[in-house]
Amino acid sequence: MTEKLESVRVKAIAANLAALDRLLLDASSRSAEARELIERGECDGAIGTVLDMDRVLDDAKALYGAAIVLHRVRQV
Repeated sequence: MTEKLESVRVKAIAANLAALDRLLLDASSRSAEARELIERGECDGAIGTVLDMDRVLDDAKALYGAAIVLHRVRQV
């Protein structure tokens, strides 16, 4: 792999990991908020806070997978 392609590959991995980090931080924050709400007896609010978490986690898994695939690719 040429040096330029290697640089692009590493930047792509870094971008995927940065996006993954942001998604997981958001997921963690939302789950903590939901936990606080449920502890105060606000069940509807807690569930509403995490309602679309499956989409967030699917996106996180896709970013993780992309980073791993890019890491494994040695030739383009």
